[in-house]
Amino acid sequence: MDLNPSDADLSGPTVKDATAPEGLLFQYAENAKPLATPWQVAVERARMIRQCPLEHGVILDPACGSGIQLAAYCAILGRRGFGIELDESTAHAAVANMRRVADQGFDSTILESKIRVGDGTIGDASLSVAMLHIDPARPRNSRTHGLEEMTPQLPDIFSAWKDKLAQGERGPAILLDLSPRIDENQRAEVESMVDEYWPDIEKTWVWTSRGRGRVDRLSLWAGALSKPGITRRFVRISPDIKDRALVIEGNPAEEPMAIRRPPRKGESVTILDSALVESGLTQSWFERVLPGQEITWGVVEGRRPQIHHDSPLDLSGKGDRLLVQATGRIVKLVHCDLEEATIPLLAEAAREYGFGKLTLRIPLSPEAQPILQGGIDRMLSARGGPRRGFVARKPGDSMLLLCVIDA
Repeated sequence: MDLNPSDADLSGPTVKDATAPEGLLFQYAENAKPLATPWQVAVERARMIRQCPLEHGVILDPACGSGIQLAAYCAILGRRGFGIELDESTAHAAVANMRRVADQGFDSTILESKIRVGDGTIGDASLSVAMLHIDPARPRNSRTHGLEEMTPQLPDIFSAWKDKLAQGERGPAILLDLSPRIDENQRAEVESMVDEYWPDIEKTWVWTSRGRGRVDRLSLWAGALSKPGITRRFVRISPDIKDRALVIEGNPAEEPMAIRRPPRKGESVTILDSALVESGLTQSWFERVLPGQEITWGVVEGRRPQIHHDSPLDLSGKGDRLLVQATGRIVKLVHCDLEEATIPLLAEAAREYGFGKLTLRIPLSPEAQPILQGGIDRMLSARGGPRRGFVARKPGDSMLLLCVIDA
């Protein structure tokens, strides 16, 4: 059964997306949790794809879910979409969302799109496909994030649609949305699956983050969607929906390694966005914000990757500050562990250097963090100075680094 946006029933339950234009509500299936790609992320992807050479044909999403990403493609690219969804109620929500987006004044071609209730692993000989986007369903409580858990399976999709994909000079246009938790070996396995159907096709892995130090989307852009000579891209979505995303592209350098050496008073410490580190593109970013400087990694893994360097970061580029949790200069080395009994000692050292606000940037248990942060806040609010800063530490080292934020 094929559904048309023009005939969509808009009476279903809706949810507001804070990143969508005023008045655009998204529909979801009855008895379903309203999980979907944020509109801002969907649109940013579509804008990037607009720069790619697509052949004639539809945008195909054979597991379209609520259809928000497909609607964004149609709206921004001015292309017809063809979505397939196995669950009928979800398919009706998808076609309603296509209609809702069209009603916002986007390209009217979206109304010529279709949502099919059916199995996305069954091809359609009548279609010419300009681009294939596939975001397989995955168990919400998965611990392994195994490729075998994806539904539908990638080889089944490839087999069904390979002959329908339009071929340009750089091959078909393919975007695979995958779990952001798959590891390097699993990424290699995905590449092998793609190569089995399209040998030697170019590929660009894309890490997308909305902040909080985590990767929200990991995807493989292949063929016409890949960037020639570029194997990786990091996309940091801005918290301001009016701003474009910060994009860093390149090829991974050697894996960073933490080096044990005593920290020095006066050197700079920066705690990075861990999602950037996970993408392997820190070196590409360093070339812009720390040109010609030697960088020492203090912490590589976890939520607070830490580097040490001689001069401050150049964060004049638009969006560069989004990739930094904290950056400052060491003014004091405090030789003690961080615990409730040592908070007065830390506060005394902080007041000596004029701190009125000091944020703990150290791995702490959820129980200990508010107690320790609250303790230092109370002691500095009474007799602190104008300076702001943070406390850092290297793993396995009891020395606390008191860092001042100069700017």
